[in-house]
Amino acid sequence: MTYPDVPISPNSTPETSLPFPSLEGETLLAYNTLVSTLYRCLHDNAGFQPFFDSFQQHFKALQGGILGLSTNPLRMVYGWTFGYPEGFEEWYINSDLPERDEALTRYVQLPPRQFDSFLRGDTSRTILDILGPESRAWAEQVGMGDSAGMLVTRKSGTNVVFMANRHKEFGPYSADELLQMNLLAPHIENAVALHMKLYETRSDNQSLAMALNHVKKPIIVFNALGNIAQVNDAALTLLDKSKGLSISGNQQLQSADSRITRKLQDAITTCIVHSHKGLLSPQTVFAISRGERIAVCLTPLIAESAENNGVLAELFGFDASLDPDLPRLQRLFQCTPAEAAVAADLTEGLSATEIADRKQISIHTARQHIKNLLAKNGYRKQTELVSKLVRALG
Repeated sequence: MTYPDVPISPNSTPETSLPFPSLEGETLLAYNTLVSTLYRCLHDNAGFQPFFDSFQQHFKALQGGILGLSTNPLRMVYGWTFGYPEGFEEWYINSDLPERDEALTRYVQLPPRQFDSFLRGDTSRTILDILGPESRAWAEQVGMGDSAGMLVTRKSGTNVVFMANRHKEFGPYSADELLQMNLLAPHIENAVALHMKLYETRSDNQSLAMALNHVKKPIIVFNALGNIAQVNDAALTLLDKSKGLSISGNQQLQSADSRITRKLQDAITTCIVHSHKGLLSPQTVFAISRGERIAVCLTPLIAESAENNGVLAELFGFDASLDPDLPRLQRLFQCTPAEAAVAADLTEGLSATEIADRKQISIHTARQHIKNLLAKNGYRKQTELVSKLVRALG
């Protein structure tokens, strides 16, 4: 892609063909502050947030971030974001929207280290003229005026994209702003590459492996890129006997059922986002295959340094032919027999609708039992309750 009025000859590259802007005075000072803030993030346990704050102020950005995206399908597998409302990232991760997001589709097709925007300084149009119905609805809701982004790197089936949306009150990104962003582009690439390297190398893997093997329950630790950092012997034994779960060649937990693999990846990514925000909200995924039921309880790991954040996965194997211990659930969760029966269904991964169908009760009754279980045990979210139920029976 090229920018308006900037010819690119067949033998030139985008980096050498784009005009070099003249930065002076306050603009130069602000640019230098951006670059220094970006590299300071490598030593700061706040991740990329200080850089995002500076970028937002300098370019009047509304929201955006650095996103790691799988290629087929296009899914968010990790990332650092800014400006989105609470809960947006979790919703986005667990939806099909990345595959239909025109911005992400546009940016992953760019050459690395080259920013582009939707409007390219054209004030005669709006971004709503370009977006499809689904993205247009979101853009209208938040007042989006333009979006700029770049492909940071493409490696091992994962595209890393930087994107920044802008509110309509500030108009489209100007040609000069895009050129400034292109000056930043190689610095963003370097900082992200170094940051990811820190994630891979800073943890003491040998000490971690020894510690995990003192724990008899099956445990897997994922790093902040969603890849497996360590697996203890108990987990290896369970996976070796499993008919459905295994570790892929690129060090990810996978199921023989692609739908479960996707649920696992989405839940791990959600926990990674939570770890960056300091939230300990758990996720549970159930892998059920040929009489085998394995519950994977995922908890965000929050370290002093952001590069050591990650996810702890506890694996619980159940014999699908055995009924749950309802009296035990009643005692531990202070509930009635009917509520214990619903709790048992939750440990099998059933939703309120599925529980209602199985027990031939109304959806209202099923939801009321779940609300009672939450209230009696001091949990705010169903995900927290399910995690505790699984651990109680596991």
